[in-house]
Amino acid sequence: MDTNQYMDMFLDESHEHLQSLNDGLLSLEDNMEDISVVNEIFRNAHTLKGMSATMGYNKIAELTHEMEDVLDLIRKEQLKLDETIIDILFKCVDSLGQMIDNVGNGDPEDLVDVSDLVAQLSKISKGEVPEAQGAAPAAAAAPAAPAAGGDAAPASSIELSDVDKDVIREAKEKGLLAVHVHIQLAETCLLKSARSYMVMNALDELGDVIKSVPPTEDLEQEKFDHDFDVVVVTASDIKAVEDAVNTISEIEKFTVEAIDPDAKPAEAPKAEAPKAAPAPAPAAKPAAPKPAAKPAAKKAAAPAQPAKKPHKSQSVRVDIDKLDTLMNLMGELVINKVRLEQIGQTNRLTELTETLEQMDRVTTDLQNIVMKVRMVPVSSVFNRFPRMVRDIAKELNKEFNLTIEGEETELDRTVIDEIGDPLMHLLRNSCDHGVEMPDVREAKGKPRVGEIGLIARHEGNNVVIMVTDDGAGIDADKIRSKAVEKGMISQEEADKLDDADAVRLIFLPGFSTAEKITDISGRGVGMDVVRSKIESLSGHVDVETKIDEGSVFKIKLPLTLAIIQAMLVQVQEEMYAIPLGSIDSTINIQPTDIQTIQNKEVIVLRGEIIPIIRMDKLLQVPHVKDAEDLFVVVVHAGEAKAGIVVDNLIGQQEIVIKTLGSLFTGLKMFSGATVLGDGRVALILDVATMMQ
Repeated sequence: MDTNQYMDMFLDESHEHLQSLNDGLLSLEDNMEDISVVNEIFRNAHTLKGMSATMGYNKIAELTHEMEDVLDLIRKEQLKLDETIIDILFKCVDSLGQMIDNVGNGDPEDLVDVSDLVAQLSKISKGEVPEAQGAAPAAAAAPAAPAAGGDAAPASSIELSDVDKDVIREAKEKGLLAVHVHIQLAETCLLKSARSYMVMNALDELGDVIKSVPPTEDLEQEKFDHDFDVVVVTASDIKAVEDAVNTISEIEKFTVEAIDPDAKPAEAPKAEAPKAAPAPAPAAKPAAPKPAAKPAAKKAAAPAQPAKKPHKSQSVRVDIDKLDTLMNLMGELVINKVRLEQIGQTNRLTELTETLEQMDRVTTDLQNIVMKVRMVPVSSVFNRFPRMVRDIAKELNKEFNLTIEGEETELDRTVIDEIGDPLMHLLRNSCDHGVEMPDVREAKGKPRVGEIGLIARHEGNNVVIMVTDDGAGIDADKIRSKAVEKGMISQEEADKLDDADAVRLIFLPGFSTAEKITDISGRGVGMDVVRSKIESLSGHVDVETKIDEGSVFKIKLPLTLAIIQAMLVQVQEEMYAIPLGSIDSTINIQPTDIQTIQNKEVIVLRGEIIPIIRMDKLLQVPHVKDAEDLFVVVVHAGEAKAGIVVDNLIGQQEIVIKTLGSLFTGLKMFSGATVLGDGRVALILDVATMMQ
């Protein structure tokens, strides 16, 4: 089978299942008695095993199979869950993640050695045998309930030809399981052939039926008593086979057991062990409530399927490159629409203007849909952090409670792909530097468990993501002295800085207050990486802190990076665009309204002192003449405000952001450029950088 065409689907779905396994184990660690979570984890491991076996990744299938065995014993309450088992299962999930990543990169899956984990899981399964009577064949323990009538003997009495054994051996090498099913129909069953057909059909859906006794022709013609045997090779497990058979009515009892063609001698005692069970056969009836557990398990599984199916039929996986192309075409459409509007206004073509109004509505709707298609909930980034925080807590011997809010908030896919690392740096810092050791917290009168928050929400045309902690806070004096010690600023400059500005020094390259370097933090490559990454996404990062109360790191990101509303302004002969999301207001002032405070030009607007930025001086544009009236665009970045002085306001317009390319990477003042309707290029001002 050519598996290449399924590779993308396999990788995507595997990562989804791994995330579910991670979430399930975290939940289970909090409440080890919750069997419903164990069932959910089991289902994810089972699906992952089936998918990997189908794709021919036997090592992944082997590890997930061993996980299944342990989880199966836990959910049947034959094995007590503890911290050790949880830790081993977490290690398994990590190893599976590495193996799947290797497979995705075109490397062999066995670059990761999982033999030790497989051995540990195997020991856990076998170690509980004495307590969980007869749990040695963990899989065989399950059929004991429906097959309590002592039909194990016929189940193991099927004769296999050499050809059958060869087929089973070949299947085993591919990671598949050979299962022998013995069916006993009810005496009252009238249509035996119909029931046998339903059994064969159900088993066919799970794998390949390689043998039936009597043969299929005899089953179809009802040339058998009330029982028959089937051998099926499947990528599923014994539980799935049981569930499939259990859905068919008029079956009095059945047994399901794995077949090992090379373990012939060992099978006799295996058959005897259940044979001993017939002695308390009368107890089979009281044990009948156990089958009730089966439908319950089935019910738990059943909702999962209907819930999944509509989702699959209504969604399509689309390559991000195709969405980028679609966005670029949308951008060209917007540029041409603006050009047509200018032609209509210049030549006073009423009909064209009316048509363009209609076209404007259509392109706006189309643009909104294209934007929404690219939007992804931040949960796809957030959901990897609970596990990370849990691991750091163990490593540092601290206690954290991570609270996540607003994970349904949506961001552009290109932004989502980039914010994972900055958020990871911030969370690691909160864990390492922010939250104190439990004893220190207790001495300060705080709870031993530190609170860390990861919050996302919409603010206008932006998404704000905050990382909060209730830790020690950041000491501004310590930051000043460290910055001076490292030669980043002079003592004089440090003394002039207020506390808020001093704390912002942590964003300087190479700055770190860690006394010793650890795996968690302290290399001085954290905060400047965070700032440069966020700014490359046209975002802004800031920090607020109070000693012994904690810190809040606030990241502000644009909703989308492609098409925005902007104000076009003119400085001498040049046109510039200022994003509308950064603009508070536009005002007209006289030159006399400008005052000087501490060698800085400011204006007073509604009682607020606002520094002004003269664009012609900042851009070193040759000065022509003083204007009688000055136009000021009042902008903001975070809490700070400034007034940008320009020669003229052209008006509001939809613009398409184009990157400046590698040639102009040093131009921090501009976040990109746009092509105007008349073909001219206007640079887009980066307000946050201008105000620094």
